[in-house]
Amino acid sequence: MFASPFFTAGRSAILPTITTSEELHTANSLTQTTQWTTITIGTFAAGASVMQFGYGWAFLLNSLSFLFSAACISRLHVEGDAFQPRKRELTEAEVVRPWHEYVEGLRYMRSNPLILGIALIGVGWATGGGAAQILFSLFGEIVFNRGPAGIGEVWGCAGMGLLVGGGFAYWLGEHIDFRAYKRTISICYVLHGATYIIFSQMRIFYLALLFIALSRSAVAVSSVLNMSQLLRHVSNEYRGRVFATMESMVNSVMMVSMALAGIASQYYSPRIIAAIAGALSSTTAFFWAWANLTGRLPEPPVHGVERREVEVHGEPTI
Repeated sequence: MFASPFFTAGRSAILPTITTSEELHTANSLTQTTQWTTITIGTFAAGASVMQFGYGWAFLLNSLSFLFSAACISRLHVEGDAFQPRKRELTEAEVVRPWHEYVEGLRYMRSNPLILGIALIGVGWATGGGAAQILFSLFGEIVFNRGPAGIGEVWGCAGMGLLVGGGFAYWLGEHIDFRAYKRTISICYVLHGATYIIFSQMRIFYLALLFIALSRSAVAVSSVLNMSQLLRHVSNEYRGRVFATMESMVNSVMMVSMALAGIASQYYSPRIIAAIAGALSSTTAFFWAWANLTGRLPEPPVHGVERREVEVHGEPTI
């Protein structure tokens, strides 16, 4: 998990380097939907394999998948400056101040309301999204009493919902303007929270699977559209720091959400915890809608703001 933000932030940040501007939305949609495809296939297969062969083989196969991923990444090559933006030569004083670079990235995010807004709705989603990592297992094995296979089925149907939502988001992103995009994000988070709450109260297992798929479809639409906006509007110089910061923020909140859900599961029904998690995740829709209606989410320049346009206080920067 410590290594995960390095990978996910890097994977997102390199897309504009290896695609043209016309290919960017397609590449983003494919990157996320292929990830969700493996989640879907992997969780169904994991549930079945654990039932047949035990947990040891599942861990072994999982570890091999990371090695395969590393081999694929090693094949990535680009011309010119590779995956790093051009920078002027650093002095010795600047080399020993990596914290200054990080703080400057935070100031860049703060200077761009859209980027900050996308980061904050991700944090809002994580307040309930972290609990889902615990609740899916509880629902599959305890609430519906279907054992490891039930866990795989819940995760697998969630993955199928992500696939459907990702495909729809790819089409939608080609047909809506910036104003419609902002309205869509609010709708997605309301639908996500509402269907998640319905899932939490559903007594029929297969209907519960349907509603968790619908919930994850809404998450997928918002994820693809938000990422496409970030890839278009974050400047190359700051892209890595922005994605890494957002990943760290979301993961930190998810960690707290998971811990609280785990503790709460000792005292309360998983259905109650899931309903609260769904409500928390959907509240981010109202924050986003308020920011949009009050004009706080203007569209930034297509290629992001240049470094000289960012107000940075304190010591001079290069």
